Amino acid sequence: MPLNDKRPIDIEIKNLSKTFGDVQAVNQLDLTINRGEIFCLVGPNAAGKTTTIRLMLGILKPDSGLISVRGYSIPKEKKKLRKIMGYLPQQRALYDLLTTRENIEFFARAKGVSNKRVVKNTNQLIEKLSLEPHIDKLAYLLSGGTQQRTALAAAMVNEPQIAFLDEPTVGLDPVLRREFWEYFREIAREHGTTILVTTHYLNEAEWADRVGVMRNGRIMAIDTPEKLLEQTGQHNMENMFFELIKGVSA
Repeated sequence: MPLNDKRPIDIEIKNLSKTFGDVQAVNQLDLTINRGEIFCLVGPNAAGKTTTIRLMLGILKPDSGLISVRGYSIPKEKKKLRKIMGYLPQQRALYDLLTTRENIEFFARAKGVSNKRVVKNTNQLIEKLSLEPHIDKLAYLLSGGTQQRTALAAAMVNEPQIAFLDEPTVGLDPVLRREFWEYFREIAREHGTTILVTTHYLNEAEWADRVGVMRNGRIMAIDTPEKLLEQTGQHNMENMFFELIKGVSA
């Protein structure tokens, strides 16, 4: 769905690079993401998607380049960013011996959510993500899909203005993956939340507003899903991706 071009820019990256030894993880990357946009980075493992997110959050320091997120210069102002953002890493950060509800409320308080809103926000997410049957179960007893729903709730419990979701649907069945994306679209449309999501499930990208196809630390193509399919003459995102990387070295 095309976005209003007049929306402010929430993420702006210029000439961003990061190396690890001899590996160029991110290579002179330029990117802008609009407020309220769902932007999806797709690509194979080691494309640079996770490194890019960690640079945006200030977890890693870039070798070169500029990063601005919601007007904050990163990594210099990363502490200010943490108050308004949600982050779901690839590795679930739940406490095994806390229940589903206790995990969500713990992260709410850790993020500075007021006591008045901790229970309200937690209850809203429990209902939205269909966690009611599991609220009193310890995290280590939950199925993988329920753990991931709990982790998503914990990431979003502070009602973030901007969310970084690193492969949030990995290991989920198709029904739950679609439910996650329906939730992403709802909070982007109704609350103006900006969402940067990564995935290697290429066909999920059709549900995003815009897609960046990443490989070898660079974005090879960027546009709406519809335009990327049209440009490559393909009928699904997986075929589009393989068409783009023809002749590109690994």
